[in-house]
Amino acid sequence: MKELLRVFLFKVLRRLLPPETVDVRLKPKDEFRGPVRILGVASSPRGQRSNSYQMMQTVLEHAKNFGAETRVIMLCEKNIKPCEGCVSDSDRVCVFPCIHEDDTNDILREIIDADAFVFATPVHWAAPSVLLKNLVDKMVALEENHYELAFRDGREPLLGKPCVLLASQEGDGGTAALNWLAGELREMGVWTLPWGQTFKPVLLNKAIVRLGLKTINQRKFEWIDNNLRAAGRNLVLVARLLKESGYQWDDYDLIEPNC
Repeated sequence: MKELLRVFLFKVLRRLLPPETVDVRLKPKDEFRGPVRILGVASSPRGQRSNSYQMMQTVLEHAKNFGAETRVIMLCEKNIKPCEGCVSDSDRVCVFPCIHEDDTNDILREIIDADAFVFATPVHWAAPSVLLKNLVDKMVALEENHYELAFRDGREPLLGKPCVLLASQEGDGGTAALNWLAGELREMGVWTLPWGQTFKPVLLNKAIVRLGLKTINQRKFEWIDNNLRAAGRNLVLVARLLKESGYQWDDYDLIEPNC
């Protein structure tokens, strides 16, 4: 009830007072005690058997070596109804919690609690899986209500959180899929780290292919696993650096107009 009253008060102040008088107090930098919390989102319909899941596990395991606390969501095990586009509905607006009584809000709360993300997907027609696309659509509930959530929780739900994007592919399309995903997340305030977009051809997971490459001393593809290890390290260190510094991506002096 207390949280509902705070959000209600925030909305009233936004409409009645000049924007600069609405104070969103974020938690001070000395509040962070660690560890960095990294959320892995696996979006293959094949679950743990998938190649993209194995890539994600490599990143998360390396992140643990640098002190991260990790959690994994398997989207194929969740019930997420398609987004109804409330943000463009004249009769209602996009809200959080989402209007759907499924697993959406549980997943969105996990996203709010995380400090950084790893999104892993197979490539389906040069795009992420439909499971991940569906989740990105539902994340609009956080982006549209981020001021209210920052006012309530003392921290932004998405803004400034770093991520790593991974894709496994049978053929072409990995770059296109990851670029689409990076663009959508960036519009919500989530940003991709350097070396944070990696795709891996499925053939490299076959033992006979790896043996053949090793036999001919072909090291061309070593950059992929190196990227995954570097991504896990950087994700932890960058997220920790931002949290310890108390850096604010939004100065909250200006509040965007209601659309």
